[in-house]
Amino acid sequence: MHAESNSTDELKFGSALVFAFVGLLITAILAGFLSVGTDWKPSDVVALVGVFTSLIGTLVGAFLGVQIGSSGRQKAERLANRALAALPPEKANEVLD
Repeated sequence: MHAESNSTDELKFGSALVFAFVGLLITAILAGFLSVGTDWKPSDVVALVGVFTSLIGTLVGAFLGVQIGSSGRQKAERLANRALAALPPEKANEVLD
């Protein structure tokens, strides 16, 4: 069970990393297109790129924060279950009540 949890966590963090890179790649392409292909001023391009990078950073950060929080909660629940299983039944019932 522990090996499955690690591979699932790695998959979630890997997907967040992929989303971050794809978002930054789209931002870079957009900045390149707007700075060369149009008559936008550099300040306009910087403002637009700033909006995109902050949005991507916020979304990826929130995603990773939720994943880390739920991972910590799952580990704490497993530890609590093991601790309760090690207690005699009377003491475990006393703790749960």
